Amino acid sequence: MVIKARLKIVLTADNVVVAESEDPEIWQAAFQAIQGAGIKGVLGGTAPQDDVPWVPDEERSAIYAMASELSIEAKDLLTACHPRMIAPYIFLNKHHWEAFRQQTAERGRTAVSNAVLALTLLLLWAEKINLERVTVRDSLAVLRVISSRDEHASRAVDNCPWLVKSGGGVKLRPEMISRAIMVARAFCTKTAPDWGQEDTLASD
Repeated sequence: MVIKARLKIVLTADNVVVAESEDPEIWQAAFQAIQGAGIKGVLGGTAPQDDVPWVPDEERSAIYAMASELSIEAKDLLTACHPRMIAPYIFLNKHHWEAFRQQTAERGRTAVSNAVLALTLLLLWAEKINLERVTVRDSLAVLRVISSRDEHASRAVDNCPWLVKSGGGVKLRPEMISRAIMVARAFCTKTAPDWGQEDTLASD
């Protein structure tokens, strides 16, 4: 279920409303500044719409939010996995997929299974669009788009330190969110994941 919110920016002084606007460009500029985009860059004049290919207005702010969380450009996020508000929600780029697979171990503590990668991206995106539940089956739908699969998806989730099954779905462990972000960033930038100390990856 996707909940679409009516966006409004309100300026207050001592809890008194002095100005408000529903202009999406003003809202997006304020949102980017709050997320750390750099106030000078935001006020400098380049609107978010100029930085990325056209996407529906209701998805634009969510895309910028996820890109900000991953510390990458919105255009790089779109190129790598083109997040959408329609199922299967994530549309993987085959070139990024190949690069990630070549730079990631097939086994061991630093291995990232197909389903785990898909779920990681899905869950980070789900937080931005208020998608209530993400399941292992959802990750398999993402994989089917690029003609891939994961025959041991459920077991891979059980062995992943930043994912946890809950209420028939899968969630991100808050205490391991940095690992999920690191993996997603590596995929989107075609770089090897920076695992740091491997012993910190051990499951609880």
